[in-house]
Amino acid sequence: MEQDYADKPKRRPGSSHDRFAKKYLQYKAIVADLLRFYADPTVAEHVDVDGLQPAPTHGISDELKEVIMDISFVARLRDAEARSEVLFALEHKSSPSPRVALQVGTQAFLALYTAWTDAEYTDAKSFELPIPIMIVLYHGAEDWTAKEIQFQDLFKNIPSALRKMVPRFEVLVINLRRFQYGNLPGRPITKAFVESLMRAMDGTFAANLESVFRHIHEAGLERSFRWDYAQTVAAYCSRNDLLTVDRLKQVILKVFEGQEGIEMLETIPNGILQEGIEIGVGKGIAIGEVRGEVRGEIKTTLRFRFGDVPDDLVKRLSAIGDLSMLTNLDKLASTCASLDEFADAMK
Repeated sequence: MEQDYADKPKRRPGSSHDRFAKKYLQYKAIVADLLRFYADPTVAEHVDVDGLQPAPTHGISDELKEVIMDISFVARLRDAEARSEVLFALEHKSSPSPRVALQVGTQAFLALYTAWTDAEYTDAKSFELPIPIMIVLYHGAEDWTAKEIQFQDLFKNIPSALRKMVPRFEVLVINLRRFQYGNLPGRPITKAFVESLMRAMDGTFAANLESVFRHIHEAGLERSFRWDYAQTVAAYCSRNDLLTVDRLKQVILKVFEGQEGIEMLETIPNGILQEGIEIGVGKGIAIGEVRGEVRGEIKTTLRFRFGDVPDDLVKRLSAIGDLSMLTNLDKLASTCASLDEFADAMK
């Protein structure tokens, strides 16, 4: 009989905090700003954070992705003579948890293993293993004073003779509580993301929603992204009882003046009344409308991450009518390493 281990990793509950953080930590611009302005300045001094690229994740099982965040990027060192890349493994936390060292450490080493095995079939002789840097983004209400987490601290009473044999590495903590709302650094999209996380935890989201949306309005991003962010924030706030529909409408009409604000409001009720495609269908939203929303979100995510999306890929996406497949593609759009990988999944 298979033993039911008590310490078997538990799946993430899939909280709205997790989904919101994971969705926008896929964007290179946001992660680049976090590394440049919010992390230890030594990182940006030595790494070309503007050259971030998603790290391959096909070596991580779907079950494990429920336990770890599965967000990794690689970038080049600034030293022109250095051949190695740096691998950034990211996690987020809304409450202090030293065990995050195990989560993000697992993610980093699996990404390294994926890179190693991929190199065996390509350029094994010239390959250099990426240098891993593990980071946790903390945005909880409770103050977490640690600037880094020592992996060895997870283990109690290590005999001195064995300590040198126990793995040693540090996890860098980016504590958003150390920053002030009026002086958040980075691009407008980064400010919106950071302020959203911070205000969600200190209970000031509803009263300051205008500030968050103004960052999005000032970012100069395409219209579909602004609408997608508004819907995401709406669903996030609704799920956590952070604001009312009337308050949301009031802010949108004030920030997004004219026709855009009016048209945007037509898309918001679906987001504010439900969070997730399945719930939306249960609320009576037409299936065809849901399909269109999912396709739109997929295209927005792909354009933000990779730039122009080929017309052929857009046509193939428009031809997919299976809602379950579209939902899976929506998740893949945020995690795939390239447009080719996404296109392959559509076959």
